[in-house]
Amino acid sequence: MQSESSSPSSSSLYVRQSSGLVREASVIDAIIFNAVFSAPVGATLAFGILYALGLFPGADMVLALLIAFVVNIPVCIMMSMMASAMPRTGGDYVWISRILHPAVAVFSNFSASISALIGAAFWARSFAVLALGPALAVLGAVTNNSGLINAGNAVSGSNATGQWWTFGLGLLLIIILAIAMSSGTKSSFRVQNVCWTIASLGTFLAFIALLISSNSSFITNFNAFARPFTHSANSFQGIQTAATKIGFTFTGGHQFSSTLPVVAIIMTFMMWNWWSVYIAGELKSAGKLRRQLSVMLGALVWDSVFMIIGVLLLYHSAGEQFIASINALPGTPAYVLPVQPYYNLMASIAANNGFFALLIAISFIFWNLPAMFPNTFMPVRTIFAWSFDRILPGKLSEVSERTHAPIPAIIVASIIVAGILAWSVLSSSFATLLSMGVLAGVVTILCVSVAALAFPYRRPDLYRNSPANVRIGGVPLLPIVSVLSILVIGGLAYLVLAYQQLGIATPQLGPLPGFIFMGSLIVIGLIIFYVARFVRARQGINLDLIYSELPPE
Repeated sequence: MQSESSSPSSSSLYVRQSSGLVREASVIDAIIFNAVFSAPVGATLAFGILYALGLFPGADMVLALLIAFVVNIPVCIMMSMMASAMPRTGGDYVWISRILHPAVAVFSNFSASISALIGAAFWARSFAVLALGPALAVLGAVTNNSGLINAGNAVSGSNATGQWWTFGLGLLLIIILAIAMSSGTKSSFRVQNVCWTIASLGTFLAFIALLISSNSSFITNFNAFARPFTHSANSFQGIQTAATKIGFTFTGGHQFSSTLPVVAIIMTFMMWNWWSVYIAGELKSAGKLRRQLSVMLGALVWDSVFMIIGVLLLYHSAGEQFIASINALPGTPAYVLPVQPYYNLMASIAANNGFFALLIAISFIFWNLPAMFPNTFMPVRTIFAWSFDRILPGKLSEVSERTHAPIPAIIVASIIVAGILAWSVLSSSFATLLSMGVLAGVVTILCVSVAALAFPYRRPDLYRNSPANVRIGGVPLLPIVSVLSILVIGGLAYLVLAYQQLGIATPQLGPLPGFIFMGSLIVIGLIIFYVARFVRARQGINLDLIYSELPPE
C-alpha cells in the first residue's frame, strides 16, 4: 500500500473529500443494468433455462419461473430500502460496514465481487461457445450451408482451435468493455443499452416466429431441417423415441419434486435484480425509495414476464414433450444434429425463412456484452470503494477528470476477468465454479439481511430519517422483508447444495465443497480487512474511524 499520512480527524480519513463519480445513470439505464445482469432474456432462454427440462423431467417451467419471481420480491424490496437509505457506490460494503462491522462488509462485498468476476468471465467465454459459434451453425443449418456449420463448430469447439477462438473472442469483449467503461458512465450505459436493444429485438423476432408457427408446421419444418443429419423422414418423433431409450420419461404431467430444483436453476440467473445497488452513487435520485423500487422490481417483472412468454411460445410451436426430449439428448450418441437445441435454433426452424433466421442469429450475438457489463462494473466499484476507504492503495480510487471513470480500478478488474477467462478455457470445472458463484451471492444477501435487521438498532439516527423507515399498519417493513430474504436465500442454498445435478454436491463429499467455498470467501475477506487495518495503523490511520460515518459523495 502507498503511505498516505493522515490525522484522525473526519476531514482527512478518506483518500479525498469527494468520490469524483457523477450521478449520470437514469432509471432506464439502471433497469436494463439489473435485467441484463440477472437474466439477459434471450441468452437465458437459449442457453440457460431449457436444459433444466432434460435434467429434471416433469418440471413445470412456468410454475418455476413464477416461484422465482415471487421469492425475489422481498429481496428486491430489502435492497431498495437499504440503497435509498445509503445511496453510495459500493452497495452492501457501505451498508454493512456502517451497521455491523467493516470486516463483515469486506467479506460480504468480496463474495459478491467473486461472483461477478466469475460471471464476467463466463459471458466472455460463452461469446464463442454459446453465441457466435452457435449463431453461425444455426444459420448454416437453417440455410443448408455446410461452410457456416463448419465455421460455427470450429469457433465453439472444445479442441485447441476452439479454445483459441474462445479466449481470443472473450478477450476482445473484455477490451471493448474496458474502453467503454473508461469513457465514462454515460458512454458505458449507451453501449449497454444499444446492445440490449438489438438483442431484445432479435428475441422478439424469435417470439413472433414461434407465435405464428403452428405445431404441425413446426413438425414439418423440423423434419425437413433434420433429415440430412438423422436420415429419417420423421425426425421429430425420432428425437422423442431416442430420449426414451436413454431413460428419459415424459408423462405429460408436472411433478413439484422436479420443479423445485429447477427453481434453483432459474435463481442462478434471476436472483440479481438488485444489482444496481452498486451504482447507487451514480444513479439519479438514488435516495428515493420509489426510484429504487421501480429500478429493481421493474427489472424483475421484465425478466419474469418475457421468460414466461418465451417458454409458452416455445411450447405452443414445438410442444413441451419434444423440447424436454431434445434437451435430454445433447452429450449422448443419439444427438446427431450439428447445433445444440438452443432457443434461437427452434425459432429459426419455426420461421422457416433464411432472412428471418439471419436476423435472429445476429441479434443473439449481442446478449453477451451487456451481460458482461454489470458483472465487470461491480468489481470496479468494489475496488474503488475499498481504495476510497483506504483498504486498498489510494491509486485505485483515482478518477479521470475528463470522463469521471475510475481508470486504475477498471484496468485491475479487466485483468482479473481476463485471467479467469484464460484459466476457465483450460479448466473442466468452470461450470461448477459458476454454480459456486451463486453460493457467493448467498453469503452477500445473508449479510445484508442481518444488517437490515440490525439497522434500526445499530444506527437509529440514520434509520429514523431514512426512506427505509416505512411502516405498514404501524409495523416496520424492513424487518419483515429481511427475515423473508433470509428464508429465501437459505432455501436457495439448500437446493444448490442438495442436488448433485446442480454441480456442487458430490457422491463422495456431499455438499461439503459448497461449504468450503463459502467459508473460504469469509476467511479471505477477513484477512484482507485485518491486514489493511494493521498496515494503516502503522501509518497512523485508524480505519475504525472511517466507518463511523457515510463516505462523501
